[in-house]
Formats: sequence, structure tokens, C-alpha cells
Amino acid sequence: MSVYIQSASQISAQLPLSGAWFEAPVYYDANRVATLDPDFTACLSPVQSRRMCRLLKRVIVTARTTLKSAGVEMPDAIINGTGLGCVENTEKFLHAILKDGEQCLQPTYFMQSTHNIISSLIAIDLKCHGYNNTYVHRGVSFEHALLDALLQFRQQRIRTALVGGYDEMTDCYYLFLGRLGQWNFTHAPAVSPKQKCFAGEAAVSMLLSDTCNERSLCEINGVELLFRPSAADLRRALDTLLAQAGCSPADVDAVMTGVDNNPQNDAPYEAAAAGLFAGRSLAQYRHLFGQSFSSSALGIYAAAVCLDNGRIPAHLMTGREEGLDGVRRLLFYNHYNNTSHSLTLLSRC
Repeated sequence: MSVYIQSASQISAQLPLSGAWFEAPVYYDANRVATLDPDFTACLSPVQSRRMCRLLKRVIVTARTTLKSAGVEMPDAIINGTGLGCVENTEKFLHAILKDGEQCLQPTYFMQSTHNIISSLIAIDLKCHGYNNTYVHRGVSFEHALLDALLQFRQQRIRTALVGGYDEMTDCYYLFLGRLGQWNFTHAPAVSPKQKCFAGEAAVSMLLSDTCNERSLCEINGVELLFRPSAADLRRALDTLLAQAGCSPADVDAVMTGVDNNPQNDAPYEAAAAGLFAGRSLAQYRHLFGQSFSSSALGIYAAAVCLDNGRIPAHLMTGREEGLDGVRRLLFYNHYNNTSHSLTLLSRC
């Protein structure tokens, strides 16, 4: 069964709820960049806004915007991926315990600190009683959510699905992950300011459907997830993915990867580029949207927009100064700590 991305919206380091980044991206020369939030008062009432943290506001606004763009009022399923969930609310609840000795605690922080509040809040806002799930698998959380959606489509249980990836970055978690070497790109050799990566946040929503129309951005041909794969495992997974789509490696116009100038993170991508993807044009996205547990959702969003436009702009290309025109098929490759890997094949409608 064919599945299509009908619409998508993002709130990130680029202009929110906008595709301006495709022609005129915003570049940063900082190790950490805050999300550019839209005017939430245009979408949320003061009562709603007061009860939500920043991440949940982004969740509701991107979901509503995506559905409106697709012309769909009620999705059959809501499936999201997140690495940390509403970690800011979690921290506030724990700090209150330490400060007040478990007295006079605010229940809102606790109720909105669980990971599945993201999908649940969308369902409550839409009054949707369909399939609802949230996946928490660190850097490949969004791919698990996407794979679940594809399985629901193939079993003909749904015809539309709202799929998203959401993560925020607090001061504490930024320092904690920095000690684990997550932001080693900040110590990488000097690179062009237009290629520098940063620690960021992500809020992406996509509406998937089993029908193609003039609004459709692209088709999702399939997703493959692997754990600690060898080069041979990756080759077999790619061959399977291409065979299911009825194409060959030569039909892939470009491969979009998650390089971010962190040597430890980039090594698997470089090995794949030299072997598995030899001869293919390479593209990247994290220098525009930043690195986070849900950055792959932004990467697939960027790939979908490129396919919708039929080209990859020069500022997304890796190792070349020109853009790539006539793009009809893109392969998205992501990994987390070189343990969990994913391959996602997308094609133009």
C-alpha cells in the first residue's frame, strides 16, 4: 500500500511554521540555539496556554497547522516519537520535591511530564478516539513512530495518521549530554559558519494518507530499522527497501544523512558514503535544524520538501556548491550512537 505525506509543519531554529528555510535559511554560530517559537496566542487561548509548557504548545500548534494544510479535520491515528518527552516539566516536578520536601506539589507538572502526554494531548485537543501511541527510542524515536504508522496502513486499519517528532532541551540536559560527548561538534576543527551544527530542539508534525493528490509532498516507500548492523546487514536492508519499491540503487538521486561535524557521529555516515552509497550525491540538514533526539523528524521533513520542489538547494548539499535538480527519489539514513540505524526511502509523487 502506498503512503503519502500530505502536509507537514515545523517549529525549530528556522522560521516557525514556514518553508522559508528552503530558499533563505537562518544560520547560527553558537553551540546551542533556542527554538524560534511562533505567536502562540494566535492559536491558543490564554487558558490553554497557561496550562501548557512550551513543548506542548508546539505540539498542539504544529498538529493543528498540519491538519489544516491537509484539509483533514480528524486523523484515524496519532503516533509520535520523542527522546526526552516533556523533560522541563519533569525537572520542575523533581526540583519541587527537593525544595518543598514532597509538600504542596503541583500535579500539573507531574501529569505533563510523561512521554505519552504528547500524543494524548493532541487526541484530547482534537477529541480523537483513534489509535494513539508514543515511541521513546532516543535518536530513532521518530522512525519507530513512522514504521508503526506504515504497519497500520498496510493492515488497512487506518487511512490517515498524524505522525510527529518532538523534543526540547533544558539547561540541565544540555550540560548532562555535553559530559557524555553529545556535543563534540563544538570542538571540531573550524568549519564554515554555514556548515556548523548546534544543539537544538525539534517539533515536527506530518499528516500521512493512503491517497495522493495535488497537495501531497512525497511518497514514503518504506522504513528499515536495524540494531548494531554490519556493513553487510545495511546492504541487505537497503536492497530489500529498494526491491519493495521496485527500484535499484541507481534510481536514488541523493542520500540525506545526519552529519554534524562530530567525528564520532560522522564516522558511520562517512563509511556508508564510501561503500554503501558510493557514487550517490549526499545532503545534510542538521546545520540548519540542529542536533536533538528528534532531529531525524526534521531531516525527513526536509527531504519531503525537497522532493515536493523537485530539487535540493545548494545549502543542503554535502561536498558541493551547486544544488541538485530533477530529484525524484531520496534515501534518508540516520543512526544513534552507531547502534540503532534507520533507512527511509522517499519518492516524488
